[in-house]
Amino acid sequence: MKTEWIIAFLIAGSLVLFADAQESGANDKGNVAAQQETTAVGEHTIVVDVWSKAASPEPDADKVSQPFAVAGLNAAFKMELTQRKIENSLRRGFPLGEFWIQSDLAEIDNSLKLAALSVGTEADREALQELQKQSAQLRQWSDWLIAQNKNLALTEYYISSSTLDNDTRFQNNVACTQFLVSMLSSRTLARDSSCL
Repeated sequence: MKTEWIIAFLIAGSLVLFADAQESGANDKGNVAAQQETTAVGEHTIVVDVWSKAASPEPDADKVSQPFAVAGLNAAFKMELTQRKIENSLRRGFPLGEFWIQSDLAEIDNSLKLAALSVGTEADREALQELQKQSAQLRQWSDWLIAQNKNLALTEYYISSSTLDNDTRFQNNVACTQFLVSMLSSRTLARDSSCL
C-alpha cells in the first residue's frame, strides 16, 4: 500500500510540473529544465540561455559587400564596353554614333542606380562615389567627342591612332575603369591616381 501511495504521489507531482510548464508558456527546453530543477531542489535556480547568438565578427571597414560588388561590376563593365566601342569607332574610321553613345550612357546611369540600391556599408558608399565620378568623366569626354564630331574637328583621331593614344582624358578614363573593375573584383576599397 505504501508503494502505491509513493507512485501516485510521483505521478501527481510530474503532472503538476508538466501542467505548470505548459501554463507558463515556456517554449524552450532550457526554461522547462530550469523550472523542474527549481521545483525539485527548491534552493537553486539554473538558467540556460539556449538561443543566444554567437558574437558576429566586426566587418572589415575597407571591404565592399558582395551584393554591391556585383552591382558595381555591372556598372563598371558597361563603362568599359562604351569606352571600347568609342575607341573602335575612332580607330577604324567609323563615324561616332551620338544615339548609341547616349543610349550606352543611359544604361550606365541605370546600372549605377541599381548599384546604389545595393549599398550597405561605408565602403560601398565610397566605391559608389568612385563609380559615379568615373561615369561623369566618361560622359564629359564623350560629350566633348560628340561636339567635336559635329564641328568636323575629329579628323586627327580618324587619321592617326596615335591621337587617341596621346589623349590623356581617354587614357585616364580607361585606366580608371580598369582599376575600378579590379577593386570591385577583390572587394577591397582602394584609391588610384587615374580616378582623380
